[in-house]
Amino acid sequence: METTSIRLTIRNLPDHFDRTRISAILDEIELALLEERDIHCSTSADSFTITIVVPTLQLVDVATCLKGIGLI
Repeated sequence: METTSIRLTIRNLPDHFDRTRISAILDEIELALLEERDIHCSTSADSFTITIVVPTLQLVDVATCLKGIGLI
């Protein structure tokens, strides 16, 4: 299965995300994708970015979900 990595800059996250609780943000992303679109993903973060790895075939659904929770 081919995957696509989506990278989001932490400093550009919307205000309703608590940047001091990155692990909670990662959990929220994973839960939203699983519950709303039945998409399994992996998430990680470093000091500057959040990375979301998703199946390439579900990229449109991922983008729709991320837009729904205000990330894009």
